Amino acid sequence: MGKKFIAVLMCMSILVCSALTGCSTKTTADGQEVKIIRVAFNQNEDHPQYKAMKELGDRFEKATNGRYKMVIYPNGVLGEQGSMAEFIRTGALDMAIVPCSVPEGYDADFAIVGAPYLYQDMDHLRRSVQAGIFDELFKSTRKFNFEVLTVYTAGERNIYADKPINTPDDLKGMIVRVNDSPTYLSMVKYMGGVGTAMSQSEVYTALQQGVIDAGENSERVYTDFKHYEVAKYYSYTKHIVHPDVVIASTNFLDGLSDADKAIFDQLVDDSTDYEFTAFKKSVQEAKAEAEEHGAIFIYPDISLFREKCQPLLDSISSQSEVTKNIYDKVESLREEN
Repeated sequence: MGKKFIAVLMCMSILVCSALTGCSTKTTADGQEVKIIRVAFNQNEDHPQYKAMKELGDRFEKATNGRYKMVIYPNGVLGEQGSMAEFIRTGALDMAIVPCSVPEGYDADFAIVGAPYLYQDMDHLRRSVQAGIFDELFKSTRKFNFEVLTVYTAGERNIYADKPINTPDDLKGMIVRVNDSPTYLSMVKYMGGVGTAMSQSEVYTALQQGVIDAGENSERVYTDFKHYEVAKYYSYTKHIVHPDVVIASTNFLDGLSDADKAIFDQLVDDSTDYEFTAFKKSVQEAKAEAEEHGAIFIYPDISLFREKCQPLLDSISSQSEVTKNIYDKVESLREEN
């Protein structure tokens, strides 16, 4: 397995080096040296995360009088997300937007950041990020030559099927597609269903042919992939409030002057707020579009599902003192219904 991983990494390194031709520093016609900040992203240019990162790059370029320029490589052109941290660690890339599972591969404590039913909604996640609850954990990855800068949301994941899901009993015997994650598979089992891992591109056909009974994702994905055509009912189980993370090379961060680092850190915070706001707007647009095509949105009692998943959440939160501390702090920001 080690040899296979090394071979894949070498192939990916060749592809990355081909894409990132030339030096990371360029000189303008008037002799100014410009540092290129290279960012990997697996979604398209219309995604709120791309827009937030572009806003960050444009503002940093302006604030530094053009001494820094960000170049974003969207649509996964540099390869799958799991390998991005390795390219950042070696300096082949400066930044990337990746799932929490990527830093979790280096530190198991990151499982708590995306744990099922940890958050009420996107606003709860936003409050947790802005309160600095994850800061210590995020900086701890510097020993791996990268740092987690912030969280961008990918929305709330809910279940959709050809029938409403109002209680865990409604999921009994239903096969629900999830990401290839042991946590997600366990989560569906606790919720009352049967989880199965499957590529997102296969979900539409699988729902249409009855290979699976339900999917689970954000309103944005539900609409973009036209899943409303084969799963009319979208039920707000809110089992995951999805956090992606922005990671950066310590080589890049440590190369910033104190003044530039202060500017950059503030712009990262601003971009976090920008992305959450943009994603919430995107969700409303997606929901309206789905409703125009006959989708029906269902609002079950979420506490019924959270109660079922509490043992899983307890298991994740009790992994270490770090995860327990994060759990307690996130809980303290939970709003009473």
